[in-house]
Amino acid sequence: MSVRVAGWLLAGAIAVLLVAAWRAVRIDEVEPPPLPAPVNPPAAAPSPGEGEGYSIARVMEAVNNDPFHPLRRRPARRLQPAGNQVVEAVADGGLSVQVIGTAVSANGGGFAMCAWGGAAPRIVRIGERVGDWTLRAVTPGAAQFRSSTGTTVVVRIAKAGEGS
Repeated sequence: MSVRVAGWLLAGAIAVLLVAAWRAVRIDEVEPPPLPAPVNPPAAAPSPGEGEGYSIARVMEAVNNDPFHPLRRRPARRLQPAGNQVVEAVADGGLSVQVIGTAVSANGGGFAMCAWGGAAPRIVRIGERVGDWTLRAVTPGAAQFRSSTGTTVVVRIAKAGEGS
């Protein structure tokens, strides 16, 4: 390569370097972003005893709103999980137990964490009694109880959003 070609390449490289340095230190005018659309204030939240929960319209309104908007506020009533509810058929059968969780082993055994009568939850193993009821089987998400009269009831773990 000749000295003349090397000189031209060096001049081109210096020109590219100068343009890049000028663009790096140049200050551009930045326009502020447009203001977001105003968020409608939420309607008055029903009191805890009022209504049957959240309507689909209210849920969709909450989903469509920006959760990080500065005007957004917490709801007046916190969403309560349905785990506090006892299945109606179970209550009619005389069993007022709430199944909080289950654990199933590979050999068919397992246990359920249950609460009843407002007491603290405790672990009930298959074959143990809860009042007049005996835990007969445990499946993922459900526990089967049998009474001394032979009545069988399956209590399922309430999933979030079920119930009122």
